[in-house]
Amino acid sequence: MKTFEKIAKRYALTSSYYKHRQMGCPDTLAEIYDYLQQHGELPFRYEGDNWSYDAMCERQKRPGVYLSQYLTPDRTARQMAALAVRYFDNDSRIVDACCGTGQLTRALIAEGVHPSAIIGFDVDRELVDIYERLYPTVDAMQMRFEEIDFRCENIIANPPFETAACILFFDWLTKVQRSGDYAVLLLPHGFIDKQRPKAIQETMRHFIIHAGAVCSNELPCGDCGLRTTLIKRKAAKRFFTCVAFRLLNHLR
Repeated sequence: MKTFEKIAKRYALTSSYYKHRQMGCPDTLAEIYDYLQQHGELPFRYEGDNWSYDAMCERQKRPGVYLSQYLTPDRTARQMAALAVRYFDNDSRIVDACCGTGQLTRALIAEGVHPSAIIGFDVDRELVDIYERLYPTVDAMQMRFEEIDFRCENIIANPPFETAACILFFDWLTKVQRSGDYAVLLLPHGFIDKQRPKAIQETMRHFIIHAGAVCSNELPCGDCGLRTTLIKRKAAKRFFTCVAFRLLNHLR
């Protein structure tokens, strides 16, 4: 744990803290958490109830968004969690893919999901660090989604928005999910209907689109036009081919 002296003059988080932050004052989310544990208060004035999300959004206004890290707004996270609780298999753990600071994990817990029933992973060590501190009873891993090779029956995620990265994410879904498995995703509006590049439709044919809702609130980065989407994994094509082949032989 990094130690900090108590800040005499605390600026408001919104538009002020990172603008006036002095050398040696908490910068990263993990450092802010350490300061909170040491002094019983945040290093900035804050009246909200989700400081990790708001601090990350403020921090991103300066260096910019890194690795497509657009955090899920509270209202959207609640919408996704409600959809997950309604459709997911209760006997299987929920994987919060690309978990970030844990916005979706937070919403799942608020919906009654026990933390021990959640697994979170992200490629960013800093985000996994704060995720582990905020949700110590949730299993957390620093990994790229491509490195996850175990079955994920229930996935909730705000995946990368760039088209190429999103296609890779869906390709990964086809490998870790089986027939009947669900995923609740936050996607750019219109992504699943794109005809180009061709890889989008080639990947989407593995899934059934069950439900979706356009998100009315914008992301902190200013992007909008997002859609909460529930998808279900179709049965593997080779399974149907095998059944048809056996049926044909039986008829002969």
